[in-house]
Amino acid sequence: MADDDTLHTVYELVQLMSSLNETRRAILLALSHVYPRSVSGVQLSRLIGYSGKSRSLYRGVLTHMKEDNMILIDELTPRLHAIRINSEHPLLLVLVELCRKYGEDTSKIYAKALEE
Repeated sequence: MADDDTLHTVYELVQLMSSLNETRRAILLALSHVYPRSVSGVQLSRLIGYSGKSRSLYRGVLTHMKEDNMILIDELTPRLHAIRINSEHPLLLVLVELCRKYGEDTSKIYAKALEE
């Protein structure tokens, strides 16, 4: 079994993920699986199966996630943004590491969805 510090960190990550709504969890999981790649709002909407326009994601969910230091949003042009997970967040770094080590099949599914 893992050491106590590792288990504690994983527990905190589980607590964080369980405190988020379905959309926010889907965003973090998608971004963790495609890390270090960034995605546009339209691509992110497609990855998480969001039926609304990507614009409505920006107005609400993504803005709050950026304020909470969960994601980083770079404005490439006034209408195009690059969105990626904040890998400097200690718990989200663990999520990224878990997805990279154990989520290879899921990462391939996300990568294929980005190609379409």
